[in-house]
Amino acid sequence: MDFAEKYTEKQIHIFEAVMTLLREGRQIHELKVADIAGSAGMGKSTAYEYFSSKEEIIREALTFHLRKSFLELTAYIFQEKKFSRMMENALDYLDESLEKRFTGVFVVLLSQKHDRKNAGSLMDEEMRLKLETVVIDQMKKALMIGQNEGQIGEDIGLPEFKMVVFGLFSAYVHELFPLKIGGCMMEPQKIEGDEINALEISELKKRTLTLILKALA
Repeated sequence: MDFAEKYTEKQIHIFEAVMTLLREGRQIHELKVADIAGSAGMGKSTAYEYFSSKEEIIREALTFHLRKSFLELTAYIFQEKKFSRMMENALDYLDESLEKRFTGVFVVLLSQKHDRKNAGSLMDEEMRLKLETVVIDQMKKALMIGQNEGQIGEDIGLPEFKMVVFGLFSAYVHELFPLKIGGCMMEPQKIEGDEINALEISELKKRTLTLILKALA
């Protein structure tokens, strides 16, 4: 990926360490540079050779992984030629990646409006704008495909398309999370519980896809 070329191998190791700690259940604001560096297999002083603060490390790590995840998502989506199948692929991708424990944050960051009061807390404005350019280009492509097929109304513009898609993706992740994670806590009924959850997830996916298509028609 061309965007990764601006980072050194050690910087990418640091980004991976941030994500590893988050997937282990660590809270983002509780992370320490020493913990991040340790997880990356290097000393704290080495991390400071590349970044000036913990906040910069976290912003860069989130931006790197958010963009990487979004590019993986769009590559997976556009394997299909039909718009409805593209949306199914997107839901499948969110389902599969939820186990990484960070999909929900990705959806929120992608769909949120910039809040000046919190500027720099997770992503600074420059990073957000660069990422948004990538997002908008891919959404324009999907919108055009959907309208050419007649799946999306001609009166639906990019703002409406983005609102519907990311709004329902976010709702899908919110509903999906307890089905994916909660079921793991019921070991005595694990087999039966997994079967029930698989059915509920399938129904949730169908329901979300139906809502997306109806809202865009």
